[in-house]
Amino acid sequence: MEYPDQEDLLAFERRLAEVVNTEKRSSFRWRLVMGAIFACSAISACHWVRDAKESESVVFQIMSSHSAFAFSLATICLLILYGFNHAVKQDPSIMRDTREMLSPFRLNIDNQGRLILVPPQTE
Repeated sequence: MEYPDQEDLLAFERRLAEVVNTEKRSSFRWRLVMGAIFACSAISACHWVRDAKESESVVFQIMSSHSAFAFSLATICLLILYGFNHAVKQDPSIMRDTREMLSPFRLNIDNQGRLILVPPQTE
């Protein structure tokens, strides 16, 4: 005998796991982008500092000759304004909201989106 409630919970669990995996892939992409920008900034900053020591020209003239550094510096400023917490999510909001909604039903989810039955509290 099949239980329709059990099938519904399994379908919900599969869909939630799919959504969580999609969120994690998006978060990984943002981490890669930020890592590449920071690496580009560090490398170009070393070249910029070396040129700044050798020449007595104005900072903006040196920055115009180092377009990679200027671009990466502007990108870092935009990322800071946009907010690192928004770009790189540690705990997807869908998981946080789902945990909150499932708690009255003695259910919880793990980090992969699998349902966990919470045992009743004994007093």
